[in-house]
Amino acid sequence: MRLKPRQVEAFRSVMMTGGITAAADAMNVTQPAVSRLIRDLEIAVRIPLFERVGVRLVPTSEAAQLYREVERLYLGLDQIAQAADDIRLHKNTVIRVASVTSLVRPYLHQALRQSLGHRLDIPLVIDVENSRHIWNMVEQNRYDLGLVYGSPRMADKNAVLLHSSHAVAAMAKGHRLADRNVIVPADLLDERVLIPGRNSPLRLALDRAFSHEDHQPVSTMETSMLNCCHFAAAGMGVGIVDETSLNAAKADIVAIPFEPRIDVSYFAIRPAGAQRIAVLDELIGLVQSLMKQPRDL
Repeated sequence: MRLKPRQVEAFRSVMMTGGITAAADAMNVTQPAVSRLIRDLEIAVRIPLFERVGVRLVPTSEAAQLYREVERLYLGLDQIAQAADDIRLHKNTVIRVASVTSLVRPYLHQALRQSLGHRLDIPLVIDVENSRHIWNMVEQNRYDLGLVYGSPRMADKNAVLLHSSHAVAAMAKGHRLADRNVIVPADLLDERVLIPGRNSPLRLALDRAFSHEDHQPVSTMETSMLNCCHFAAAGMGVGIVDETSLNAAKADIVAIPFEPRIDVSYFAIRPAGAQRIAVLDELIGLVQSLMKQPRDL
């Protein structure tokens, strides 16, 4: 037995509308076409489906049983269609994003408001973590998107470069070094140096820069780059940070180029082989655009 979809559609339309004429209108075909499809279906299933009573078609008990099966089929098709729509629109899908502190404000906050602020159908998980943790979690497919920093060499096929900047020495206005054109490691040996955590690529480069000195700084404080900015503005020491962190901190601070030059790049990373998610592509584009805007340092 081989049924044709059009025959099943005609049967369903007659059962739903109660007659050939209404079914023909619903299917946008002629009445004879619907009658022929019903007749062919009866031949195929070898079951009488309708009895004519006057001008009316009355479904047989067999037709009622068959209709229940047909409705299950159409319900399944509707569910598949709905699932396809949900996949296309990313409805009912939790999107997991992790970011380093320096990119949360203003960049990630503003980008999220613009891209997903109106999408009540998309649950979000937003975590703030260090770059190494985010890289590891993205590799394990635990995050759909990670915003991290690293060296320019860290770019790969799953990473999109967001922005690059370089390290600066950040200090309070009136600091004894505030009028310098450039800051080198030897200038900081008698200072408390505010440095990023050990997992930071900037920290690794700083360690190499200071390793060439005969003496190390008299004091250090290890914290996030954002905290480095705020502590430096409060006169707690000289922070070695990047321009992006300075912009995020919005601190009243003096920033002087640090040498040797240390480049810091920010990336958007996705799990290997991850499906394209349009809203995440939009989010990445917005973060890129915001980071390229002139920075008030």
